Amino acid sequence: MKNEEIFAELGINTIYKGNLTFDKRLKIKGKYYGSVLSGGTLFIEEGAYFEGDINVKNAVVAGCVIGDITSSEKIDVLSNSVIKGNLVAPTIRIADGVQIEGRCQMILDSDTVDIFSTSVNQLKKTVTIVS
Repeated sequence: MKNEEIFAELGINTIYKGNLTFDKRLKIKGKYYGSVLSGGTLFIEEGAYFEGDINVKNAVVAGCVIGDITSSEKIDVLSNSVIKGNLVAPTIRIADGVQIEGRCQMILDSDTVDIFSTSVNQLKKTVTIVS
């Protein structure tokens, strides 16, 4: 993901309130209050604050997230990140020094799950809880 071009960026002095959808890649450096739904990649930069639920293809977190993160592919949580919420994805990578207050759930068969059209109860049947 490092070589991929960022298509949109919310700068360090930006405060955004609302719901957002996008197709490719979005980087958040400021404060965000709301939800995100995307088939792309979301980057929460170091020093950024995100409050709300995230449903994306890929997520890379280096800042603070208060809310649940659901990914159809992968969640990367980088050093010194703070997450108060649950993580759900086929692959979850957590670096040293991360603070997580929530559960991590790894989907058993991601090819059979479409997080955008599957009910919550059905999603729960396809996950393994890692304590």
